[in-house]
This record gives sequence, C-alpha cells and structure tokens, in this order.
Amino acid sequence: MTPLPALSTGRYALVFPGAGSHLPSMARRLCRTFPVAVEVLERAEKAVGLDLARLCRAGTARELAPPEISHPAVVATALAGSAALRSHLGERLAPPAFIGGHSLGHFAALVAAESIGFEEALVLVARRARLMAEQSRRRPALMASISGVAPARVAEWCADCPAAAGTAVTGCFNGPRQTVVSGDEVAVRWVAARAAETSTEEDHVHIRELTAGVASHSPLMDPVQEELAPALDALGPAAPTVPVLLNTTGRPSTVPDELGADLLRQLSAPVLWNEAMRAVLDSGVETVVDTGPGQVLAKAAALHPAAVPVALNFMQPLEKVVPLP
Repeated sequence: MTPLPALSTGRYALVFPGAGSHLPSMARRLCRTFPVAVEVLERAEKAVGLDLARLCRAGTARELAPPEISHPAVVATALAGSAALRSHLGERLAPPAFIGGHSLGHFAALVAAESIGFEEALVLVARRARLMAEQSRRRPALMASISGVAPARVAEWCADCPAAAGTAVTGCFNGPRQTVVSGDEVAVRWVAARAAETSTEEDHVHIRELTAGVASHSPLMDPVQEELAPALDALGPAAPTVPVLLNTTGRPSTVPDELGADLLRQLSAPVLWNEAMRAVLDSGVETVVDTGPGQVLAKAAALHPAAVPVALNFMQPLEKVVPLP
C-alpha cells in the first residue's frame, strides 16, 4: 500500500535515526536521483570541515566507523533523505503530524522542525561526537540491543552486574521487548551473556552489539554532558513548526526550552522511544516515515502492530517507496 495518502494529508510522523545507523555508501542512491540531497551533504561538509559529501555517498564501513565521522554523516544523510522526499513530492507533501529523532537524530529533527539552524546543528553534532569518542577511548564502552525480553528483566540484569565489570544501564527502550544496554564494555557483555543464557527455541532472545562506538544514555557520558552544557544551553531553539517527540519523556512538545534540554539530558538519560511511538499511535497517526539511513526506526515502529512503517532510504529507490500516481 502506498504511503502517499498519509503523506499528502499530514497523517504521518517523520523520524530521524541516531548513532549506529550508518551504512556504507548510505546516500549514494539518493544523490543519483535528487540534486537536493547532494546540496545537503555539501552544505554539511562546509559546516564541519569533513569530507562528508564523499563519505556519505561512497564511504566504507571502516571509514565511517569512528563516531567523529559517523555521527555527522548520519545526521547529514537523514536530512538529505528528508529533502529528497520534499523534492520528490513537492506540493503533494503536507507537513507531518510529528517530527522525532532518536538520540543523535534529535538534532536532525529540530532542523527539520525549523527549531535550530542547519549549520549550528552540524557543528554541535561534530563537537558532541568528538567529545564522546574521546571519553570512550579513556573508558572502553559498548552498546548492545537485546530483543525478546521484557525491559524490566534487562534492567534487573544491569543492576546485578558485578561492580568489577563496570557500569551497565538500560540506555534505550525501543520497543515493548527491545532494549539497548549501554555502559562499560565488560559490563555490557556480562549483561548480554545473561540474556543469552535465557534464550530458548520457543522464546528466542536476540542480542546484537551496536556500532555506535560510544556508551550513549549512560553515566559514562556525564563528563560529555558537563562539557557540552554551556553550548547546548546557549542554543536557544525556536518554537518548532510541528510537535517534536522528546527522547527523555516520550511525549511530543512545542516548548523550545524542553526541546533544547532534551539534547543535553539524553546524553546520560535513557531514550524512551517506545513511549514516543505510543504517543504517535495514540493520536491516531499510524504512518511512521524513517528518513534513513537504513531502517532502524522503521523496524522499531513495526514492533507496534498498528504502525505503518516506511523506510525512505534503504533497499529501494525513494521513487518506488513512495510511487506517484
């Protein structure tokens, strides 16, 4: 079923993925068809002084691995996907009912909602990534997704983790039975091992280490939060054009102070993405448009039976994802 009716009537949520969603050559298909996507990448490149136009179109997994590269590249590619959608549909595209960004994606969401500027967002994303990477080099970190287990049980394993292993916390609640654990590398692997022990053929537990390269949404990010606080406090978001989903509460907001505070708080607080999707669906909106790269947020939406997920920038050209009549 085509998502065009939802897109043309504004009955959709536009969402932007976060760290760890990068893929090799993730913007290549967009850039082949939509000149505006190239323009977005070139603009991002000028803002941060990185070779983003090439990296997003032709970067390898190894080149994109460092957070200093992958974080601004993901934000730039997701915004390129959003711009390509506007170019593709033109006046057919109505403003969304909600805009949201998972973790790092909150920067892209605020740009899309015209709450903060494109360049200032990319500059802050690049600085944030450098600080997070530096902290992770001082204290080896890891994030791992655990699916098939109730979040409360994962939280219990985190609490039971031996002090000698370090800190492990529930960093993201992405679905009813999908939780991301974040913290010290040894501690996260200890929790992952506990989860694996409970897996059976009838009740399978899926564990996947993420490629974020940092321990977002955990106490390990407290030094980064302290360092970034002045810059984020001075950001001064404007009122958004549509409600923006908050990471740390899961509810939509149009209050500028709340939108800015979410950027800071989410560094060490958990992301309540499952609650955000419930807020969207409870409003009667079912279509969730994942700007990419990949389909991380489309998959998260699919965990809710009522949702209609759409991945703009994954396996098919955008023109096939949203065909015109």
